[in-house]
Amino acid sequence: MFKKLIMAALVVTSAVFAQNNIKVGAHAAGTFGTAWGDNTDMLEIGWGAGFNVGADAKFVINPQFSLVGGIGVDYRRIFWDVGGMMKNLMTKMMGMSGVDFDTYYRSLPAKQKMAADAVFGSEMTFSLLYIDIPVVARINPVPNFFIDAGIDLGINVSASVTTKAIGVENTEDVDSDMKSTVDFGFVVGLGYSVTDKIDINFRTAIGLTDMVDMQKAFNKASSDDEEDSSYDEDDDGGTPSFGFKNLRFQLGVTFWFM
Repeated sequence: MFKKLIMAALVVTSAVFAQNNIKVGAHAAGTFGTAWGDNTDMLEIGWGAGFNVGADAKFVINPQFSLVGGIGVDYRRIFWDVGGMMKNLMTKMMGMSGVDFDTYYRSLPAKQKMAADAVFGSEMTFSLLYIDIPVVARINPVPNFFIDAGIDLGINVSASVTTKAIGVENTEDVDSDMKSTVDFGFVVGLGYSVTDKIDINFRTAIGLTDMVDMQKAFNKASSDDEEDSSYDEDDDGGTPSFGFKNLRFQLGVTFWFM
C-alpha cells in the first residue's frame, strides 16, 4: 500500500510539473577561478580549480524565454604567491633607491640567501566552500542554443588557508572577521541542449563582494609577533586597499530528470 501511495504521489507531482512547464534537474561542473579587485595584481594572486554540484529548476515561460534557479555546493580554491609578492615589492622599493635587487641578492652571504629564498618561496592557498544560489534569465535565440544572465548569491560555509614555506605545510581556518558570510555577484553564460534532458553550459561568475579581507590577512601575515596574532582592524599598516572578489569560469552539464 505504501509503495502504491509513493508511486501515485510521483505521478501527480510529475503531472503538475509538466502542466506548469517546470523542469527539475541536477548539475555538476568543474570550475577554475581567481580573485579580482583593487590592487589585486600586487598580491600575485593565481588561479585554482574547484567544483559546483547541485539541483536546478527551470520555469519555461515560452520557447524563447525561461527562468532558471538553483541551489548547490560551490568549492573554490585560490592561490596566493606570497613570496613572489614580497620579492616584487622589495625589487620596486630598492629600485626607487637606485639599488638593483639582483645585484644585491647575489652579494648576500649563503645563510642570508637561504633565508631570503625561504621567504620568496612561501605561498598560500585559500579553500572556500559556499552554498550557491544562482537565478538567471535564459534566452533561446535559436532552438537548442541558450544564453544565461542573472545574479548569484553565495553563503560561506567554511574558509581555510594552507601556508607552504620551506617545504612545510600548515592549514588553519580563516578568522571569522576576515571573511564575508555573503558573496553577491553576477553570472553570465551560454550553453547547448544536446537533448531535452541534457544541457551543456559554460558560465562566468563575477563577484562584487570581497570573499576575504586581504588587507587584514596581509597585516596578520606580516606581523612580527608569532605568539600574539591579534591585530588592530582599524590599523591598515600603511598598506593599500586590496580586492579579493570572485572571478570563476564554470563548465558543466545539467540533467533534467523531471
